[in-house]
Amino acid sequence: MSTRDSEGSPGAVDTNSYAEQKASSPPKSAPDIACNNCRKAKLRCSRDRPSCAHCRKTGTVLCMPGSHPSASVDSQDMTAREILSLLARELPKLDDGTIESQSRLWSPKEAMPGAKRKRVYDDEDEVCTVDGSNSLSLNPALLEEAIAAYFFYVHPWIPMIHEGRFRRRLEHGGGRARLIVVIEAMVVAASRFVPNASISAGTIAQMRSRVITAAMDSVCLESLQALIIVAYTDIGDGNAAKAWSLVGSLTRTVGYSQLAQEREDNEHRSICQPFEILDHTADWTELEERRRIFWNVFNLDRFCSVAMGWNTSLTSADVYRRLPCDGHLWRKEEAAATPYFGIWDKSAGRMGVPMGFLVEADDPPEKANKISSADGCAPQDLRAADMSNVGAVAYQIEATESMSRVVICFLQQKVNMRSQQEVSSWLTRFKELDLRLVHWKMLLPQKWKSNPNMTRPVLLMDPNLTLAHVTHNASMILLHQLIAYPPFHWPFRSRLPSSCSVEACYSAAMEIATISQRYLANSPEGRPAASQFAFCIFIAGRVLLIHWRFNPGNKLPNEFWGLVQCLEEMSSRSTGLSTIPTHDLNLAGRYAARLKELYLSSVRNESFRISVADYTNEITYRVNTSSDTIQPRRPIHAREMHPRPNIPVPGVGIAEWPVEQTDPHPDVPLFKGTQTNISDAGNLEGMDYDTLPQLMQDQHFTDMDRIIAFDDGSMFAATIDGGMF
Repeated sequence: MSTRDSEGSPGAVDTNSYAEQKASSPPKSAPDIACNNCRKAKLRCSRDRPSCAHCRKTGTVLCMPGSHPSASVDSQDMTAREILSLLARELPKLDDGTIESQSRLWSPKEAMPGAKRKRVYDDEDEVCTVDGSNSLSLNPALLEEAIAAYFFYVHPWIPMIHEGRFRRRLEHGGGRARLIVVIEAMVVAASRFVPNASISAGTIAQMRSRVITAAMDSVCLESLQALIIVAYTDIGDGNAAKAWSLVGSLTRTVGYSQLAQEREDNEHRSICQPFEILDHTADWTELEERRRIFWNVFNLDRFCSVAMGWNTSLTSADVYRRLPCDGHLWRKEEAAATPYFGIWDKSAGRMGVPMGFLVEADDPPEKANKISSADGCAPQDLRAADMSNVGAVAYQIEATESMSRVVICFLQQKVNMRSQQEVSSWLTRFKELDLRLVHWKMLLPQKWKSNPNMTRPVLLMDPNLTLAHVTHNASMILLHQLIAYPPFHWPFRSRLPSSCSVEACYSAAMEIATISQRYLANSPEGRPAASQFAFCIFIAGRVLLIHWRFNPGNKLPNEFWGLVQCLEEMSSRSTGLSTIPTHDLNLAGRYAARLKELYLSSVRNESFRISVADYTNEITYRVNTSSDTIQPRRPIHAREMHPRPNIPVPGVGIAEWPVEQTDPHPDVPLFKGTQTNISDAGNLEGMDYDTLPQLMQDQHFTDMDRIIAFDDGSMFAATIDGGMF
């Protein structure tokens, strides 16, 4: 028999001496309670502290609060691997319902002595825990590898968990039970990137359901983080319909959790203070983690709005937040203040209401430069809030909000094309949004705008900075494509600056192709791309098809096939190392398949036109949509098709081109074409087209530098600290 000495190391103990000590010890007022392991195994427990004889024999060591005084402090701390091993051993036993709460796997607590064997739980153990029923056995090594895979493959796109603190909480005390829901969410998202993981799709589905159930039962940071991970994974897997309710819940939860507001001690406070769900904290690192949780929910809300054509849930009335700081400052836990980011008021998006494009009207400089004070206890050495403290994530948030504004304030506006005033206001809004995007590009930091040594190659591209630039170019396409390729029934189409917009759309699509190919070639092998990245590539490929078919003399550029190959590579990376066969297409795969179908429809029917603004209805977001349900086409003779060029893309394999497809409904058009009722044009003949905004025709408008190109210097270079972004 062995125990631990005062230094926490194993030492031999004489059993006779140990029995004498037990006999001479004063009697207790109430008998001790048998440990959980002996009770489950129906063995006679010696009731020793901190571990009984059976636990010491089997190597099961548990931390017992209130244990025997001779138990050392060190014996109450377990390493992360021991914790994971304990979790893996106990999960299978939960099928029998012998443990009431999975939190006891992490922080077991014995009941106080008494007549009844009644378990007493700490409040911390009752919140943010996963129901352990129907849990399956997980190898502790697999759990560790899944956590590592999460931080390498998934975390760069949704950076909201401080890895250092997470691992310290896992290794020591500090609410281990609250981390279970996050760990299982990590397994759902990252187990596919673990070699030889061999976790079935059914197991992942069960684990996902447990995570959602547990996270919905309580409101805490860990629950929000778990739901964000699951929603992000669902969208990337092509199951966006599953994520919609999660995103809707998240947007409301961050609202009444007050994560959408900075907690500052100032005179502008509401008279009736709202109920506070989350505890106050003066720790800057945790405050930054809360801030990043909100901005990740914000990104999900904006992406769903853009991709689906829905209204946003988080508005300027809800949001009063600083941008996240640079990642390396957060990892080093160096406090830094950042500016506020003004969310545009929806009421300002009405037609005829001018919009500013530099600063928000309700965001004065003194407000933006004010240092955040967490509960009035912020560190005194915080630097002035300026853009030098923000990093790639902040610029990605800004670019995403700009894209959302284009969709909501321009594409979703209800415009009566018979009304001269409404058409004029709509085109004025186009000019305002165009200036806003141009100024955002102009105001990028100098360190990302110029490179003194232009011959220095970019070895590694920051994922969020790359996504920010690709999103900016895609926003230009969404804004300009209706002006570049207007419907033929618009009688004022000749008054539009179409040639300038055509150049903007074409250049943006070509640059997205170049940036995407370079990113996939230079990014770590196997690292997936965000769903928003795939969406931007789809928009670029789609506008190249529109450009090709709009005028008979246009040719389809080779970059179109490069974009398709990038989507196929992203689809392959999203699958990871999983060997489980599946007939479902993830989001990137659906985008690639859709571009191929649009190409097939175009070469088959010379009169076929893609509805320029109808991108939201081209992808089926139903759950479990396989490749053979995305409206396949009828056979096309090889000579009718443009040959697919063999374009080498570094790190990207060339996918098989479908030689033959069938069309179950050949007489039903795929889209409602732009050739709408031409008779409506007669109602517009009385309009005075000379009153349309003349500023759209001036030289300054046509000469503006709108597109971010890959050769703009070191705009894509990653700032690496310890191998992490």
